[in-house]
Amino acid sequence: MAQLNIVTWPAKVLETKAEPVETFDNQLKQFIEDMHETMQANSGIGLAANQVGVLKRITTIEIPYAENRYESDDDELDAKQWWHNKRFTFVNPIITKKEGKISAQEGCLSFPEIFDFVDRAAEVWVTAKDENGKEFEVHATGLLSICLQHEIDHLDGVVFITRMSRMKAMRIRKKIMRRGSLVTEGEP
Repeated sequence: MAQLNIVTWPAKVLETKAEPVETFDNQLKQFIEDMHETMQANSGIGLAANQVGVLKRITTIEIPYAENRYESDDDELDAKQWWHNKRFTFVNPIITKKEGKISAQEGCLSFPEIFDFVDRAAEVWVTAKDENGKEFEVHATGLLSICLQHEIDHLDGVVFITRMSRMKAMRIRKKIMRRGSLVTEGEP
């Protein structure tokens, strides 16, 4: 296994739609293992292939249980669920149904140190394939629903700041660009 490099915004690959996976082989399985390792090593709960520079429709998710981990207006986010501490791989995921509304604070490995509230569907139904090409369906609520929507957005070339108000998104963009120019100015 190997850790992959996480791409940070404003890299164009983050805002580019990923292509469906057509070949389910050992190379794909190794890449998925590397994605899981990268996600865990960076304390993430979800990772899309775009975030490691690969434009394939693959996302990995593993949400450890931690009481009161997230600020939200929904108590379900803090309750232990069936999906906690379970490792998921979604290949070619499609959201087939959405219901309700939830707002929770989100972060993103491609936007280091940026956290803000985003409105999402409270429940989603997702069909996908596993690393062997076997199709399955998941009905997700709470944090799993939020995470799936966030990662599938990545696969569609949508970054989470575009789900915020224009004012919040502009503030975050400016902050990141200032941070980037400070790093560039300080380099020899």
